[in-house]
Amino acid sequence: MRLYLSSINCVAPAHINLISPERAEKAKRYKMEDDQKRCVLGGLLLRRFLGDTQIADNGFGKPIAENGVCFNLSHSGEYALLAVDSQNIGCDIERIKTVPFEKIGKIVFCEKEMEKIKSSPDKAGEFFTLWTKKEALLKCIGEGFHREAKSVDVSGDVFRENGGEYRMKTYCFSDYVISVCSQGGDFAQNIERVVF
Repeated sequence: MRLYLSSINCVAPAHINLISPERAEKAKRYKMEDDQKRCVLGGLLLRRFLGDTQIADNGFGKPIAENGVCFNLSHSGEYALLAVDSQNIGCDIERIKTVPFEKIGKIVFCEKEMEKIKSSPDKAGEFFTLWTKKEALLKCIGEGFHREAKSVDVSGDVFRENGGEYRMKTYCFSDYVISVCSQGGDFAQNIERVVF
């Protein structure tokens, strides 16, 4: 597994010419400049590490590479993250901020997960750790939030379902949390920084 992280601060207007026409059109539809940059940056990461392979959708919003490489893309704040593996993978990056964790938590977290948040001295950090793990797991499974969020418990680092086993790992830096979920569980020791 490889993890690649890049900042929108390295995105220049000319970079839009280096990504797929479909992604360039998607970027242009965003109203906010930072949203455009995150979209372009995702395209740059895909082009550099997946090449020119065609990317389709699995019907639940998960992108699938035609060449068989398993990957997942996420972005938050000033960063875009790309996870690449030989097996199904999901990733999520979130910037830690103050949120009404109990109100939101009641919608997405099961009782065991809510207890972890309530008992943590760093409630915001724990909220985003669980949030990123849940999103990474649902993306790895291939259903995203089309599936009931409470139906998966990410209070541990392994989730088992229908004979499948999904392993999760969390990385923290600055005020960001990254979680990755893989069926292989051969996690990267470090996140590689990429500059364009």
